[in-house]
Amino acid sequence: MKKGKLIVLSAPSGAGKTTICKNLLKSNKQWNFSVSATTRDKRENEIDGIDYIFMNKEKFEHHEKFGEFIESEWVHGNRYGTLMDPIEDALESDIIMLLDVDVKGAMNLLEEFPDDCISIFIEPPGFDNEEQLDNLRGRLINRGNANETLIKQRLRRYELELSFKDKFDYSFINENLDKTTTEIEKLIKEKI
Repeated sequence: MKKGKLIVLSAPSGAGKTTICKNLLKSNKQWNFSVSATTRDKRENEIDGIDYIFMNKEKFEHHEKFGEFIESEWVHGNRYGTLMDPIEDALESDIIMLLDVDVKGAMNLLEEFPDDCISIFIEPPGFDNEEQLDNLRGRLINRGNANETLIKQRLRRYELELSFKDKFDYSFINENLDKTTTEIEKLIKEKI
């Protein structure tokens, strides 16, 4: 019996992962997207159920208590999680599902569904010295949705996230968003 595939994309903050996911979904309408649950506040242009499933802390903890998340994580002071049911439904229904998750969430998915995942790590260009970390800091500031404390937390988390790169099936350095998206799309289509 043929099954669906989980395309697990992960990256440090500011690497372009979410934009790449959105671009992949635009050009592949038959693919689905795993919408993560979060306790963080909704940003101005976000839509509940499309960008995230926004939950209060109590509802999130209820889902967690009953084992309804494949993975959940504290990230920058908020809870994030991936609900199990949509993933199992996609695999059983021969659907390609993209997941935009942090590295720890990716590791949980790879452990739970080792034969059903294609894992892809996206790295920002040349972030291996102080100047490049300053560039990443600038990208985060330009987003306009993070305060100084949050930016510092994300920069500290960057090295941890980067240390997981070798655990992924494939990795890409996102020097050019369109080119990286095209390369990832080509890879996915070859592997599914």
